[in-house]
Formats: sequence, C-alpha cells, structure tokens
Amino acid sequence: MAGQCTPAFVLCVLLATQAALRADELPPGALDPRQVAWKELRFAARKLGISATVDVRIEARPASPAGLPGVVLDSTSRLPGRTFFAHERLDGADARARQIVDTEAGAKNHRKTYTLTARGFLFDLLEPASRAERALPPEGWTRQTRTFTVYPKALPDGAAITGPAGLLYAASAAGLVAPGDSLTAYVLVQTQVERVTLRVEGIEQVPLNFEEDSGGAINTVREQLSAVRMVARSQSLDPASASAFRIFGLEGDVEILWDPVRRIPVELTGKVTLLGHVEVRLTSVTLRRATAD
Repeated sequence: MAGQCTPAFVLCVLLATQAALRADELPPGALDPRQVAWKELRFAARKLGISATVDVRIEARPASPAGLPGVVLDSTSRLPGRTFFAHERLDGADARARQIVDTEAGAKNHRKTYTLTARGFLFDLLEPASRAERALPPEGWTRQTRTFTVYPKALPDGAAITGPAGLLYAASAAGLVAPGDSLTAYVLVQTQVERVTLRVEGIEQVPLNFEEDSGGAINTVREQLSAVRMVARSQSLDPASASAFRIFGLEGDVEILWDPVRRIPVELTGKVTLLGHVEVRLTSVTLRRATAD
C-alpha cells in the first residue's frame, strides 16, 4: 500500500536520505528547516467520554541578524477544563529559542513570557488581578511580575535552549528514523532548564486515519503503518528539582509515533492530570509544498 513501510524499509530511508544523529548532544547547525515536511498538524483524543485536541502550526521567518533562518511554532491544546496556547520563536539551525510565550486558561489563568539571552532568561508573568478579570482575555489581566533567572551552572557554555514545541521541530528537522537514533536538547520548562533526550526505541504498528492536504489536494489516508516510536525523557539540571516536562499538555515520558516516509508525527502519548495515559492521534495534516516557505 502506498505510504506503508516495513522496519527494513525504514533503514533504507535512513541510508537514502541523511545520516541520523547519534551524538549525545544536538550539535550546532545540525538541523535543516527544509527537512520539516509539515506545515499544520491537528491531533485529537477521546477517553472516558472526554475529548481533547492539539493544533500545531509552523511558519518560516527571514534570517536573524546572525544570519540564521528562523521558525515560529504556534500551538493550541484543548484539554478538559484547560486550554494551553504556546508561541515559540526559534533559530532554524539549532532550535535555539529567542522567545517563548505560554498562556493557560481554565483551571489556571496566566501568561508566561520568556525572553532568552546568553546568560539567562527574563520572565514576565501576567495574571488576573481580581475575580472579575478571570473572565477577561489575557489582554485584560493586570497583575504583572518580572524576574531574571541565570542559567544553571550545569548548562554547557553556549548550549542552545529550546522550548517544548521546539523539540518536535528538532525531531522533524534532524531526521530520526532508525532504532538507536537520538538527539539531546536543553529545554526551558516553566522556570527550569531540563535535559531532554529523544530516542528512537523501536518500530510499532499503528492504524492511520487522517486528512492530508498537499498543495490544495486533500486525500484521506487510511492504512496500517510501521511507525518509528520515539520517547522523550527529561531530567532537570537542578538535582533538587523533579522534571516538569510537558508538551502540548502531555506530561511525563512523552512518546511520539513518526511516519518516516511522510516525515510527520502521527501520534503523541503522555499523561494528563485526572485522565492518566492519553493517546492523541493525527486527524489532519497540511504538508509543505516544495516551493513553500
């Protein structure tokens, strides 16, 4: 069936394209934005009668003053009683974050803006100042707090720090496709830096059922796929702090099932408060055209 692959074919794809990363750390310039095949992703999940959705969009930006191509990642995660909005501005060559904006509405109302510098990050927290402001959008919140945090001493000099969604970008731009392939990135999670390793741990059969938009032509994909199974495991650089890693509202050791032919994620799995283990499956994808930005 078109688009279907076997574990052996996965290895062929690896040899025919680029060598996957086996180094422990993500080396500078290892990522190629042109390897990112998707432009928009939509995932959905349903458990115990409760539904959740995740929408992710990537957009290319002109090169920075340093000459590095830029990308912007926007995501919206709608979980029971909570909605997460995330905006990340990254350098395309190493997923280094320039600014991360996290907004949560529902059980908690706040907007966290992280502006990253060479020495640390500026943290701006915006919250409702009263019960009346809780019903307003973030633009109506008035309680503001600003702090500056120096990076932990355990962080290597010059290390690129990305955001949680930046890890998905890194996986897309690096080409991890064969068991044993891995990359390690430093991720800013809430107000601490964590070392996250994304490793291919095997091949798993998964049924696909999603809409694929390729240059305006929309096709329904229904097939069985030999997907690459990646697992993201995180550890805080502060030995006294537990990991708080979360991506798109999913916590813990997050798994990503990856289509090595289309080069897109087809399923995300992690823990959600009160729901436990949740699988979020791809329902639609918009692919980038060869001439697209």
